[in-house]
This record gives sequence, C-alpha cells and structure tokens, in this order.
Amino acid sequence: MPDPLYNIDPDAPPKITPEFPAAKEGMGGANPLRAICSAWIEKIKKGCEFKEKQFGRDARDCMKFFNGPYDFMYGSSYMDDSNGLSAPGATERDMPAPTFKMTLNKVMEGVQLFGPVLYHRNPYRQVNPRRLPEIPFGLLASFQVNPTAQQMLGQQEAFLQQQEIQTKQTDAARSSLLEWMLNYTPQELNLKEESRMSIEEGLIKGGGVLWVETYQPKGSAIKLVGSFHDTYDNLVLDPDAERLQDCKWIARRCTHPYWEVEEEYGLPPGSLKGRTESLNQQAEVAASPDGEHNRKRGLTNDLVVYWKVYSKMGVGAKLAGTPKEFRDVLDSFGEYCYMVVADGVPYPLNLPDQVVSAAQNDEEIFQRLEWPTPFWMDDEWPMAELAFHRGPRQLYPISHFKPAMGELKAMNWIYSFIISNIQVTSRTFIAMKSTVAAALKNAVLRGGNLTCLEIDATNSNEDINKIVQFLEHPQFNGDIWKVLEAISEAFDKRTGLSELVYGMSSRQMRSAQEASIKGDAINVRPDDMADRVEEWMSKAAKLEAMAIRWHVTGADVAPLMGPAASYYWDQLVTNSDPYAMFHQLQYGIEAGSTKKPNKERDAANINTAMQSFFPAAMSEAQRTGNFQQVNAFIAEWCRTTGADPQKFMFPNMPPAQPPPPDANAQPQGPPQ
Repeated sequence: MPDPLYNIDPDAPPKITPEFPAAKEGMGGANPLRAICSAWIEKIKKGCEFKEKQFGRDARDCMKFFNGPYDFMYGSSYMDDSNGLSAPGATERDMPAPTFKMTLNKVMEGVQLFGPVLYHRNPYRQVNPRRLPEIPFGLLASFQVNPTAQQMLGQQEAFLQQQEIQTKQTDAARSSLLEWMLNYTPQELNLKEESRMSIEEGLIKGGGVLWVETYQPKGSAIKLVGSFHDTYDNLVLDPDAERLQDCKWIARRCTHPYWEVEEEYGLPPGSLKGRTESLNQQAEVAASPDGEHNRKRGLTNDLVVYWKVYSKMGVGAKLAGTPKEFRDVLDSFGEYCYMVVADGVPYPLNLPDQVVSAAQNDEEIFQRLEWPTPFWMDDEWPMAELAFHRGPRQLYPISHFKPAMGELKAMNWIYSFIISNIQVTSRTFIAMKSTVAAALKNAVLRGGNLTCLEIDATNSNEDINKIVQFLEHPQFNGDIWKVLEAISEAFDKRTGLSELVYGMSSRQMRSAQEASIKGDAINVRPDDMADRVEEWMSKAAKLEAMAIRWHVTGADVAPLMGPAASYYWDQLVTNSDPYAMFHQLQYGIEAGSTKKPNKERDAANINTAMQSFFPAAMSEAQRTGNFQQVNAFIAEWCRTTGADPQKFMFPNMPPAQPPPPDANAQPQGPPQ
C-alpha cells in the first residue's frame, strides 16, 4: 500500500478537480453517472453467471442435502441438469426413479457435529500495541567524541527516549479503549448468533460472510459498530480476479420495500418501482377483490432489488462502453467509489438526478460516492469472508461436502432402490388351481388362525402343494450391502464424519496410546477449521475497529465508559491517524476462546496445578496480604466446576506485622 494513502487528513473534504463543474455544465446539468448505471448492472450480471458456474450450483446441492425436499434428486429438472444421475439426453426410461424416494441429510449431521465445536461462545478480543525495537539508550556515552557534541547527542537521545515512552503510553491507552469497546459490542449486538449463521452457511455451501456496519439502537442517539450476517448468496465478486485481494469491485444484493429505499436515499415518493411481492403484499392481494387484476397490471410488487457496489476502479470510467466524453468527469471521482444501482433505474440511488441538479458545490456529490467507511485505506473490503477450503486459482471457496457429492448421491440412490425393492419383495402371491372350490379359496385368503381346509376325498392322493402354492421372490443379493459400505466409508473419509466423531467405535481400543493417536487424527480437520474461524474473527475485529474510528465518537461512548474515557476517546481514537489505527495495533482474539471448552480436561489440569502451586500461593498471600494469585486459582477452578467464584474469594488484607519487641528483654551482647 503506497504511503500517500495515509498522508491525508481523514476529516478534510475530498479533493475537487476543476474539470467536473465545467463537464457538468457541458452535460446540461444531467447526472454524470446516468450513462454507466446499465454498464454496472451488466457487469454484476456477468459476475452472477461466473459465480453460478464456480459456486452456486454446488452450494444449492449441498443446501438440499442439509434441509431440502426428501425427493429432490428424482425430479425431472434435477436429473436433466447433469447432476451425475443421467447422461445428457437420457430419458426417464434410461434412469427410472425408485418407488420410494428418500434423502440422507448427511450435510445436516456434519453441521451439527462441527458447528458447536467451531463457535461455542463469543471470543475475547485483544488489541495490543506493536512492540517497538529495544534501543540501547546511553550508548553514546561510551564514544570518545567532543564533549560539546557528546552533550548535544545525549540531549537528542533523551528527547527520543521520552518520545518513545510517550508513544508506548499513547498506544497502550488507545488499545485499552478499543479492546473494551470491541468486547462490549459482541454481547450487545448478538455476535454469537450472527457468527453461527455464517459458520453454518460456510460449512454447507463453502462460504460465509459478516458485514461490518454501524448500528443505532431504537430511540437512542448513540452509534455502535458490529458484524452482521448476510447470506453468501448475496455477495458477488469481480469475476476477473482469482483472489479476493485482487478484486477491483464487489457487490452486495439487497432486497427491501421500495418506500424504505426511497426514504433511505432521499428519493421522491413513488420514484421506484417494485420488482417482486413480499409475503405481506401477497396476503393483501389475496384478500382484495381487485388483487389479481392489479397484479396483472404490475401494481402489487412492493420489493425492490438493488446492489451496493464497492469499487477500487472508480465509478466506471474504465468500463467498456462508457462514452469517451464522460471519462474525464468520471475520473475526477477517484478510484475508491461507492454506488447503489438497481436494474431499470437510470441513476445511482445514492446520487439521484435531483441531488446533482440541486448541488451547490461538488463536495456533496463526492461525499455521496464515498465508501461509508474507507476500508480501502488498509486494502480491505467492508466484510469478513469465511472460507474453509479454497482451490488453486479459484475465486469462490469450495464446500466441505462437495468432494463427497458423488458418494452421497450414490448412497441416496442405492437406499431408495433397496427400500423400493423391499416393497416389491414383501408382497405375497398364492397360486391355486382353477378348480379349487370357492370356500377353500376364501379360507386361504381370509381365514383366521387354525383354520381347517377341507379337501375333496376323491383327490386325497393329490399333494396339497399341487393345489395351493406360495410363491417366493428371489433372495436379496447381499453384495449390495458391501458396495454400500464401501461408498459410505469413502464418504466418511472425505468429510471426516467417521464413527469416532459420533462417539462410537466398532471395536474396543487396545491401549490408551491408540485412543490418543486416533483422537489426535480426528481433531486434525476440526482444529484446522477452528483456526480459520479464529482468523475470521480477528479480521472482523480489525474491521470493526476501523469503522469505530470513523463513526463512534466520545459522545457515543460516554454513557458506556464515563466522561473521562469519553474525553480520551476523542483524543486517541476519533482524532487518531488512520495509519496508527490500522498498522500500529495488533487485533486478534484469545486463542481457543471460540471453541467449546473441554471441562473434564480443564478440571483435571486446574486440580493438578492447585496441588502443586496453590499452597505456595496461599503462603505468599498470607505473608503479603495480596490474594490476587489465590483468587485467580479459585476463579479458574469455579469456571471448570460451574460454581460461583464470589463465594470463595479472599479480600486483600494488610500483611502480617512482626511481633512488638519485649520491653523487659535484656539486650543481647556480642558473642564471646
């Protein structure tokens, strides 16, 4: 990232080039972005098509095996879509559907087993100043130089030392303020639920996302910053890039009532037209006598679909098809621009025609096209993407279950046909001679227990089996179970859903070492996925800190932290150098703090530690009156047992005083 990006005043208005007003007048006051809105819509459509090929279709398959219709595999549309069930052009006769249709929701099992392990609770966020190199101050005193020069160098060295101390103190105070806020908002804004939804979607489809946005509680004037879930389906990336870092633009699809969008962007009422119906609108249409008539006229749609575009390539001067006479105007907006576009709307929603025509100067226009939070200053996007698996030169992540889709579909197909075969082979057929009396037929078909069957005495020498015969189906081929077992084993190896993950074992382990080795092997994939979640949480914490720098002021934190912290917040956070916020602080989370705790292991560890160190800590506390270490042991022990630590804590007490000297004691002389 070039240094000039940070050598700016973040509160200064954007630089205005002199070409824009003249170009605006040359356009007759028209919106300079009207010509490129359709170009952005077409670019987003191309991005959607690319995402569908690389990600969307596999994601839908995995979602159906998570919570889809039980018979979706056997529909004609699914079988004709080259999903591994039939060759192109094959008919239903080539691939008949089973009588009984079932679906093994193995993806649901994977989410239920991996999800709680990956994110059990909100992590503890840590903000630490970067460590500065240790400078050996006082080194110049050992040099043989002119006394006057040595004195001047010593004064310079003392000044630098004082400056370094002040820098460390400033960074430590800034870190403390940010760390408190970053650990306050997760509980208030329900980060656990937002993250769990993104993690589950990441496990199913391959990708999850948290968008970092401001939040203002209802009825309150304060602003907070949090990370919020939105489905990965609404994210579209630049299809010309191979990595997220290389994207020149990203877009987020939004769907809201048209009147809500008009209010948000200051558009005239009725200027937007809905594209689809909400459920509430559908209910109103059904209850209205003119509902169907209005629907045919297109008057019942109340939802509008629009796109929020974050661009690192300007507003569109570099897009193909942009008129050459507008490129100088568009270039004046700079490289980092934010646009809100909708299909069929010839202007950006965040820069409508009436704003352009009524603008007194260019500053208002430029501000409307700025990113809400300038994450671009650290080469970031306004979202944290979670991806468990990636392929080489592949922009979108890979679902955890995609490599095993062939085995999963085969198991569903085999099970369905096995059960369908059971339905056929469970039927009972009886063969009788046509000359058998009606009473005998009725007794065979409907007779109760111990029913007597009377046979004509003249045919007493005839074998009963020649009169009545039960037909049996051929025995089921047992090899199919071996095939199914092999396919199931292959699926388990690809996904990690082995029997030990379920807490089962087909045979007893012969030693504790064998159990330990298998336990370590089982945890390889979950531990790697947990590391990805922790990195994702660290990225979200850093993005939130960047947004806090721009949107949260001392007035916002005063009700939470108090007036003193509010004052220092304005000095150290709100008015801080962006470079200091982004690069002089380290953002992370406490290792393992998202995982589900192993209480049995933690209890064993703390009991061992207390047997070794607690007596020494108690002895030292009684001598000094400082019970901080003792209380720390007690708090950790209570955490593992679920007890209330406040019942066991020791208050700090003054240290024990030595006994007063005895007034009657004789002074001891020197030894003889």
